[in-house]
Amino acid sequence: MTLRSTLRRSAAGAYAVIGVVAALAPARVPGVFGGTAGTPEARTEVRAVYAGIPLALAGSLAAASGSAPGDDAVLRTVGAASAGMAAARLAGCVAERRLAPWPTGAYLVLEAALAVALGVATRAGTARGPLQGPTASL
Repeated sequence: MTLRSTLRRSAAGAYAVIGVVAALAPARVPGVFGGTAGTPEARTEVRAVYAGIPLALAGSLAAASGSAPGDDAVLRTVGAASAGMAAARLAGCVAERRLAPWPTGAYLVLEAALAVALGVATRAGTARGPLQGPTASL
């Protein structure tokens, strides 16, 4: 298994776990942060956002086998989404003047690590030796 494949599969697994937990136990998601999802509508919203989006990201990464032309775009897009989540979480911590190690700090580290891992995976798949890139035939 290549580095690219290992990083892609690890990121897919992380997002799948997040999505499955949110789908099966939606009240746990806000509970981790001290909130509640006390109504059916609130739990449905948690499932839609905290299960639906991570499961879509996991599915996209799982489908990006590494050989299709759009696979780099999938890795970049999911990596950018991960970086965006980390940046927004950090901005929230700055605005609130608080960064608790758990849960906020842990999720910040996870999101940043996923962004970095997917960036490395993208570069690992696009790194070509001399005369193997698109200009090799020139």
